[in-house]
Amino acid sequence: MPYESAKDPWRGSAVSPTSLGRSGEAVMPSDTADLPRYARVRVFAPGTLDSAQVCILPVWNEDDEAIVLSLPIGLPIVLEFLVRRVLATGTSAGLDIHTVI
Repeated sequence: MPYESAKDPWRGSAVSPTSLGRSGEAVMPSDTADLPRYARVRVFAPGTLDSAQVCILPVWNEDDEAIVLSLPIGLPIVLEFLVRRVLATGTSAGLDIHTVI
């Protein structure tokens, strides 16, 4: 079923880093490829993991300025960064990662 603007009470709202996500897609971490669109990122570390971390490049950081963030287990987190890349190196295997656009 296609998008119906009549069902969207936020259709005229400005998009901002803190607004509701309007679109999203799964993220495959990569050490070389940026996301197709810079986005906020939602990460979930399932309870089967003992510990978890995600390695990101915020939009204004240089390629060698990655940030590694520890994640809580069992709670979905929307990162407080606008992200251009989720790196494979430094990111725990088994995470559920999606863009929030």
